[in-house]
Amino acid sequence: MAQCTQSAQEFVQNSFGPTVAVLCSHDAEVLAQKNNLSMVEMIRPFSRLTNEAHIRDPSGQLHPVRNLRLILKEMNQQPLSVSLMRRMLEESVNRCQPPPVDGNRGNVITVGSYDLQIGASTAWYETYRDVFLELLTPSDHEFIHHYVACMLVVSTSHADPMDQFAKLSQQQHFLQHTSKSPYPKWLVPNIFKYYVLVHDNTDGEEEKAEAVYQSMKATYGSHACHLLRINSRSIHTAETTALNSDSSIGMPDPWSQYMNKNAEQMETSVSDIPQSMDDEGFPDRVTEAGPDNLEVEKATNANLLTPDSADDGPNDPSPDAVIIASQENTLNEVIAHPLDQSGDTKRSQENLDLFDSTDSALHSNNKMLNSEGPLQPATKGANVHGACLTLSDHDRLRIFIHEFTVRGLLPYIEKMIRTLNEQLAARKGLHKSIFSATKKWFGGNKQAEKAAITGRDMGGKYLREAPELQMRRLADLAFLVQMYELAYTSYHTAKRDFGNDQAWTHYAGALEMAAVSAFMLGSMQKAYPTHYMDTAVNTYLTSCKRPQFATRAVLMSTEILKARGMYAEAAMEFIRMTGEDSDIRSAIFLEQAAHCFINMRQPMVRKYAFHMILAGHRYSKAGQRKHALRAYWQALQVYKGKGWTLAEDHINFTIGRQSFNLKQLENSTASFKHLLTYQSRQPAAQQGAFFKEYLFVFKQLLTTQSQEGSPQATLPQLPLPVINKPATRVLLTSPRRPQLPDTQMYATSVTFDRIFDPAECEEWQNLEEMAIMVASGQYTLPAGFRPNLQLLHAKTDNSTSPLVVVGEPVTVELVMENPLKVPLTISNLTLRWKFTPVSYEHVNKENPEQQPTVLSNETDILTGKNQPEEVVSTEVIPEVLLAGSEYKPVHLSVIPQQTGELHILGIAYSLAGQQNPNAKDEITVINDSGNRENPDSPLKTNKKGSHHGAGVITVQGGQELDIQGPRLNSTKVERCSIMYGPDRRLDPVVVPPMPLLEAVFTSFPSTLLCGEVCHSVVEFTNKGLSPLQKLLVASNHPELFSFGTSPSPTGQSKTGVYRTVPCVGDKGGSSGECVVEKCNVSHVTEIPLPGGSLPPGESASLPLYVRGPDKSGIHEISMLFYYESAEENPKMRHRTLHHTATIHTSNSISLTSSVCRAHSGESRDTKAKGTSLIISLDIDNMNQVHDSHIIEFSIGQVSCASGTWALECLGPDTLSKEPKISGGESQRMSFKTTKCKHSSSDSTTKEQVTFTSITFGKQVVDSTASPCSDFYFRSTFDPSKQSLEIPPSSKSATPSTMSPTEEAGVALVTDMKSSLEHSIKAGLTLIVLWKAFVVDEEGFHHTLVGQHHIIMETIGSEVTTVQTVRKTREVKQLKLIKEPEKEVSREASPEVMGQLLKYSLQYCEVREHNFSKRRVCTLPVSLNIHNCTSTALEVAIETTDQDNSSAMTDKVPAQPDVLPSTARASSADFTWVGHVAQKLILPPQAPHRAPLHACFSSPGVYNLANIRLLARPAREGAIKFHRSGGERSEFTLQRRLPLSLVTIVGALI
Repeated sequence: MAQCTQSAQEFVQNSFGPTVAVLCSHDAEVLAQKNNLSMVEMIRPFSRLTNEAHIRDPSGQLHPVRNLRLILKEMNQQPLSVSLMRRMLEESVNRCQPPPVDGNRGNVITVGSYDLQIGASTAWYETYRDVFLELLTPSDHEFIHHYVACMLVVSTSHADPMDQFAKLSQQQHFLQHTSKSPYPKWLVPNIFKYYVLVHDNTDGEEEKAEAVYQSMKATYGSHACHLLRINSRSIHTAETTALNSDSSIGMPDPWSQYMNKNAEQMETSVSDIPQSMDDEGFPDRVTEAGPDNLEVEKATNANLLTPDSADDGPNDPSPDAVIIASQENTLNEVIAHPLDQSGDTKRSQENLDLFDSTDSALHSNNKMLNSEGPLQPATKGANVHGACLTLSDHDRLRIFIHEFTVRGLLPYIEKMIRTLNEQLAARKGLHKSIFSATKKWFGGNKQAEKAAITGRDMGGKYLREAPELQMRRLADLAFLVQMYELAYTSYHTAKRDFGNDQAWTHYAGALEMAAVSAFMLGSMQKAYPTHYMDTAVNTYLTSCKRPQFATRAVLMSTEILKARGMYAEAAMEFIRMTGEDSDIRSAIFLEQAAHCFINMRQPMVRKYAFHMILAGHRYSKAGQRKHALRAYWQALQVYKGKGWTLAEDHINFTIGRQSFNLKQLENSTASFKHLLTYQSRQPAAQQGAFFKEYLFVFKQLLTTQSQEGSPQATLPQLPLPVINKPATRVLLTSPRRPQLPDTQMYATSVTFDRIFDPAECEEWQNLEEMAIMVASGQYTLPAGFRPNLQLLHAKTDNSTSPLVVVGEPVTVELVMENPLKVPLTISNLTLRWKFTPVSYEHVNKENPEQQPTVLSNETDILTGKNQPEEVVSTEVIPEVLLAGSEYKPVHLSVIPQQTGELHILGIAYSLAGQQNPNAKDEITVINDSGNRENPDSPLKTNKKGSHHGAGVITVQGGQELDIQGPRLNSTKVERCSIMYGPDRRLDPVVVPPMPLLEAVFTSFPSTLLCGEVCHSVVEFTNKGLSPLQKLLVASNHPELFSFGTSPSPTGQSKTGVYRTVPCVGDKGGSSGECVVEKCNVSHVTEIPLPGGSLPPGESASLPLYVRGPDKSGIHEISMLFYYESAEENPKMRHRTLHHTATIHTSNSISLTSSVCRAHSGESRDTKAKGTSLIISLDIDNMNQVHDSHIIEFSIGQVSCASGTWALECLGPDTLSKEPKISGGESQRMSFKTTKCKHSSSDSTTKEQVTFTSITFGKQVVDSTASPCSDFYFRSTFDPSKQSLEIPPSSKSATPSTMSPTEEAGVALVTDMKSSLEHSIKAGLTLIVLWKAFVVDEEGFHHTLVGQHHIIMETIGSEVTTVQTVRKTREVKQLKLIKEPEKEVSREASPEVMGQLLKYSLQYCEVREHNFSKRRVCTLPVSLNIHNCTSTALEVAIETTDQDNSSAMTDKVPAQPDVLPSTARASSADFTWVGHVAQKLILPPQAPHRAPLHACFSSPGVYNLANIRLLARPAREGAIKFHRSGGERSEFTLQRRLPLSLVTIVGALI
């Protein structure tokens, strides 16, 4: 915190000291002028006692006097005019300038969250304080500044020194007793006179000096005279020493800190002081000397700062004479500062003339003072003080002051104190005892204090010898010689008398000095009377109208309060003395109040900042721009970044203005920049004014730098617009492509419009990895693999530099934000880069260590030249307009033309505000109130507009694109510290030429029916400079599209999708078997290219078939086209092209099918190697009746694809016409399948598929051709099961721990299980080809084609294509203990075991019998059994009643009971006779016929399907039928027969 260099006690001692008048003869002044000094100036540095002296009080007690300071003044010195005194005060503050703001670290004080840098001291305050006290004119109400002695100085060079002493003494006596001039003022009538004889050691006569000195001692006494020897160095030696600077280094200069400027220097300094009314300055307010009160100053010069010599209270100046008034001028209105307290004022031309006349009078006064002052020697060393004085002369001067004080002045003052004390004691006892007691008891002191504050000065004229004044003289003399106890007692006594007499000026002075005396006593028993000083200040201000003495009292009081730690009270004292009468005093006191607030025990930071702002404002009004700038900087530390946006705006704006007026353009630019870098709360008009001022100041800064010969090496940084650097994205593909017709579309590729999705990015990467492994034929990724990223942003891995192909664009997306509410115009926007050429194909073998040349376009941007296109082609955007508070992405691209390393450094552009259509040549800045800004604005000199129009300023600059990488968190060091990785998205590596694939889709569908097949064409074009090969496509849904080999397959119509041939007859029928090799479908498919490659610039068109997904909704198909270059590229191996197709599908048809074994005809062909299957197919139209756009579906063909079965018709009647299915209807079809003629065992190692078809129309679709067969093969694709796995040979096998016998048993059981499961496998797929007749929105009819697939794997189960809603997966309870692994069952499932046999009953369905002749009817029944497995089976036939216990233990599989309850009831009237229980061993695939007999006792309808067949795999050596229940493999009940009804006709008994 700022502390004064002096303590409070030292300040009081230095402020008050014995004042001594110095009267010199002309010859003595000539001797002093040899040293470029007057006599007073020469003695002043030595006017302090260095040793302790002593003095006795009236009681005879000895008191020490320490560090006594004598105040020496010219006796003829007259008080200066008020204007000059004010100018001197301002100049004293102006001379003591603070250090630069940016370099003034000061003391760092931490208060809460604030770290404040405060200067260590405020030297300007101390200087102002000292100058103010020095210029304070003595008053008659006190004697402390009256002359207590007179020093008469004569030189030995005078012809008659003794006579000259007599004349000087008479002159002093005349001024004191005869002259009517109020000045100088003397303490007592018979002052102490001290006679000094000055002798020049080089030019003077020693004998004369001694003789004269002896005469002086004889005449005046040895205690009152002194011989002072000076100038021990000659003038010639002094001039030589002044010219030789080295030889004068060792000589001290004690006069430098005491010297005041003479009158001529004061004239120059006054003219240099910035006037508050100057149109070229800032601020814009008339502050100090108004035009009206200049006349008051001239008329009442002596009354403003000088009281009347004879009168006390009544002649005090009025408030109108002290407080400076200001006159409002409506003709030239200016905007008041927001902190101003008075109205707006401006000087008119008439008042300017009056001010000039006043200044001329001031200059004449200065000349008069100069004529009375010492002479100026015309020597080269005129500015060197004390050139003729040696160190011995310095010692003589000190001895002189010591002799004068100890031997002369102090004894004289001691005598005067004793005399005054005796007189006061006598006179008080005789004349004032009764009157004083009366006033004490009936008047009261408190009433006097109250009257002093509220009343007028009613005291009369005191005679010079009045007891009250004598008491004041005694007190002042005691105070001057440090007898503070006597002084306090005397002041206390005098203030009561003055208060009772209502002499308020005397009363206030006594209170003031009593309080100071009490403080200087330092006694702990006597507390400091704070109320004394408060009353004194209030009395000076209100009753006496003496602000100058109130100021002195505040200076004393605040130092005392600060010394006692009472900073809050000191701050209030400072604030009380602020007013409109003096801006410089108010500024200094407000600043000191701020320092008091920050120095409190609990610092008040915000009060400190607020009062600093007030101080800065008053400094600005006083013309102290540097101090105003410093004060605002101090306040900014508190308000910056704390949410006080409006206050921060005001401070930054003021700092910018002050810095501009002080030619500190860099600081001004930085301050105005802070007004534009965050979301401001200012209105749009104010933001526009801030922005224009920033542009103007920044333009001035650039112009100044260029004029000073310092060309810019880099572009200056601009604060607007705000660029969101982390959101910067880099696109490595071309974002601009030619417009295509509506029926065509480009591959979506990667663009800036795509929203980042982590799952989608991972999917693209997986597809790329699959394509690479397929292309390389390996199951691992190549070393150094990096995903081919085409769009780089904050979410991608930017630790490595991206690869860019030479000749292809690199587009950078910048998100620009305008934080202001006014529009911004950005012109000539381009990227800044540097490029290092590197040849990756050719190596410099001659000089491999040679560093390549680094190229850049920054110099071309600065000079305005055209940028080189042979290295990097750079895009330039002519103009970008950002509206207020607008976010806008901007795309800039560069095209490298050579291989190497490219570094994008930033952007370059020209910034300007939007042109105002009503703008004039002169810019008017609007303030918060909507008024015109003051003409002090930096914009007032802008008379020319830029190329954007009149009144628009344009500056050129740029911004850096330094993107911070992700924070590192992998190691312990990185986690414990804040470390960031690199982000190289703007540092691409340019590689040699590569192919560039462009895909154009023609007639690609966006809406399809479920299962609809659409034909499209894809045109692949190589836009690169290298041949293209190994074109692959990887997709997440490869089952939905298929590429053909040629644009128009043979037999395919231009409008059709399938290849068709006409039927042989009029009706449809079954087609022959067609065998094709099975095609394995995976995520990656190779696209056939003509010739195997695609040269640069060539194109190839291929058909693309798209099938709608089976589920309705919106589906996205991701296609990744992978391709390589036919030429070797050392930096890039492959490239990719992304395409995302979105298809909206709606419902069409659904299929439901079941397959079962045929039961008839097995016994007729016992040599048949297989059985036939019956297929039931239900086709439902999923569209409702109200869906009018779909009229109906027709089924044109049903094809079967299987390796075993061939599709056949059940009857010819079903093939007459195509079935039609309208909305909400269903169609059921039944087919038969038989074994294929082509056995798979006769084929090659590749798996084959047999296609058979049943056609309902006149056209047969070739189901083995594309796209029918392609989508069939793709229908078997399961994305969840398709993955690139490691070959089985590379997998590690777990060693077996079983014995060979156990292993053989396990193998036998496993083979048997597989054989049994294979027996129920159907292994066929039905392909239903359909047509849909739809009506579009315009009423046109269209025919759509499609195909559905239904896969039937198991006999006896029902499958459907209807998508079912999956049930919510149950979350199982978490178990911490691992459950034992369940042993995998080595037996076939019950479903398999229940279908080992196929059996049927063969009998006569109607039998006539005459029960009257024979009561029992016997019916022979043949049971035909067929082994459906490739394993021998043990079969058990049971015909006994089900209610009886079975002869063997069986496993009943979970199956529905096919027998109705009515049939069971009717079957109870017959029974099986004969061999009712049989057992046999049935060889693999072998039939068997078992004869049975059924016996009926009455006519009726009977169900014979109550026979039970049980079977199990035959074991080796099975001879007997075992009935034990503990066998390893038990019998399983086979599926029951369907209803087998027989009718018995006969007469009832």
